[in-house]
Amino acid sequence: MPQVYVFKDREPAQMAYDAMAQIFREDPSNLSVLLKVNTGFRGPAASGLCTHPEVVRGLVRFLKDQDTKKIYVGDSSIVGVDSVEALKSAGIWQVCQEEGVECLNLDDSGMEERTIPGGVMVSSLKMSCLPFQVDRLVSVPVMKTHMYAGVTLSIKNLKGCLYQKDKTRLHRIKQAPPDIRKGKCLDYGIMDLTKICYPDYVVIDGVVAMEGFGPSGGTPVNMGLVLASRDALSADLTAIQLMGMEADDIPHLNLIRENRGLDLKDIQVFPEDYRKWARRFQLASEHDLHLSFPNPKVVDRGACSACHAAMVQFFRYHHQEYLEGPDATLIFGGDATEADCQGEGRMVLVGNCTAKLRGEGRAFCKGCPPVPSQIARTIDAGVTLDD
Repeated sequence: MPQVYVFKDREPAQMAYDAMAQIFREDPSNLSVLLKVNTGFRGPAASGLCTHPEVVRGLVRFLKDQDTKKIYVGDSSIVGVDSVEALKSAGIWQVCQEEGVECLNLDDSGMEERTIPGGVMVSSLKMSCLPFQVDRLVSVPVMKTHMYAGVTLSIKNLKGCLYQKDKTRLHRIKQAPPDIRKGKCLDYGIMDLTKICYPDYVVIDGVVAMEGFGPSGGTPVNMGLVLASRDALSADLTAIQLMGMEADDIPHLNLIRENRGLDLKDIQVFPEDYRKWARRFQLASEHDLHLSFPNPKVVDRGACSACHAAMVQFFRYHHQEYLEGPDATLIFGGDATEADCQGEGRMVLVGNCTAKLRGEGRAFCKGCPPVPSQIARTIDAGVTLDD
């Protein structure tokens, strides 16, 4: 029976150390281990945006104390974000230097295309090599809500193992899902990913989590928690309950549970009264950019996390410039159509996925993802700007 352990209100490094000690019961002296952290975005340490650096320190120290043969720490950030800079800004790079372990951009290990057995939405995916070269893969996500996937936890964290621009592929699938009642294309795509990439261990960082417009524009939540398990799905199903959701609220987890044949009744959580620490997280779906920033208007049609992050940053730094106009509509995402481009005011196509809709009277801001300052310049000019 899968077991999940929850630790609360102790020093982050110690909680992580104790969590790993609870689940890691083998001799790693001849093993290489990758701690796959979550640094998809560049931002400050301990902000809920990326994995807490002290959680990483605790895991590294545990593995060092067990005389692990080789320890790696790494991630590959979203398109448009320098992975090494993200690791540095999150404080993880410095921790690795202090602890004497290798920290790296996973893409630097090279690429291999992996066939997905029984793939539903995709038949293969391009992956970074290192997660398949090490003996043990440990997923170390930060606990966050997510605008498209509902949450991003240990399984969603595996998208960082996708190579470079293949990270956006699951957002751009041009076919209907088998059953839209069960999930969107992305949900089925994440399930496909788990058929070729599934962690051996999971330590979820809930020290400082994120709610609202995640994964990049949400609000920090001080939970003071760390979860650990040898089964990623069980860990994620436990984590969402601590986020105030029910175990069947997240489509991609339901699909994976169905695919793997996990019965919720079989999951053992310690302590048994762990739900006393639950807090209802505001969901990304409850946080509408239109409510916070009425101008420019936003039409989001299946944009990937990279474009979403650019849009959030644009509003964070430029929204005050448009309180008095000009009236504008920003259209982004590969699923945008001609109908989305009809309306009053300036129509601005944002990101390379919208280039197909270019036409008279529509400005176009190129990029994959676009630069927030360039979005502002394009709105101001009302025309496409050539760099």
